[in-house]
Amino acid sequence: MEFLSKVCTDKRSYLISANQIAEYVSKKYVLPVAELDDIMISLSKDNYLDFVVSDGKRGYFYCINLKNKGLTYQRDVRKHKKEVALLLLRTLGITILSFVLGILLKAIFGG
Repeated sequence: MEFLSKVCTDKRSYLISANQIAEYVSKKYVLPVAELDDIMISLSKDNYLDFVVSDGKRGYFYCINLKNKGLTYQRDVRKHKKEVALLLLRTLGITILSFVLGILLKAIFGG
């Protein structure tokens, strides 16, 4: 979904070959076309996109139409990362505060 949201930023509808998607994903995984079809179906069921498959002379293509959830994918990822970072900072702050408070109480009550 990350690749599709980057490629389809200018348009709501985009024609992309299966090879382009496989090349992007091949940096991490080996992806046959059958698995790519399953992934596209899953993204369609999750309401990220609609797609039509075209198998022609020049190869296997997808005509992708991003839905609202697909268009806002990048923003949602950034928002989630920000929330996780704030949660970690808050946890770290509470940990430091309780450590300092423990030292102060130990000094006050002479333990």
